[in-house]
Amino acid sequence: MTIEQLKVEWNKFAEKLKREGREREYNTLNHQVEFQKDLSIKLTLPNSFQSLTIEGLQQELLTYLRTNLNNGKIQLITEIEKVEDKKMIYTNSEKFEFLAEKYPDLRDLKKRLDLDTDF
Repeated sequence: MTIEQLKVEWNKFAEKLKREGREREYNTLNHQVEFQKDLSIKLTLPNSFQSLTIEGLQQELLTYLRTNLNNGKIQLITEIEKVEDKKMIYTNSEKFEFLAEKYPDLRDLKKRLDLDTDF
């Protein structure tokens, strides 16, 4: 069995879900999927809600893949994508510092023109 065969069966299963009107499960399977050489499938999900969706679908999916590919070693690994927290910018000095990080020449310009960012 090859990775290509695994991809084909994965797509067939996803299309089967779509035909059955199981859009939520279909959309969950179409996130970041990585097929690995050891025949494991790494699925990266954006949130824990979709992780619950996969938990409910996992046994059906693995049974389908293992049966159709005649390989009991296929594994599904799920991860939740880590999202960095963005700091909110409220004050004028925070806005200036944010822009100065992107454009360091702003600090020099502020000094030369003796500007006040806290107006």
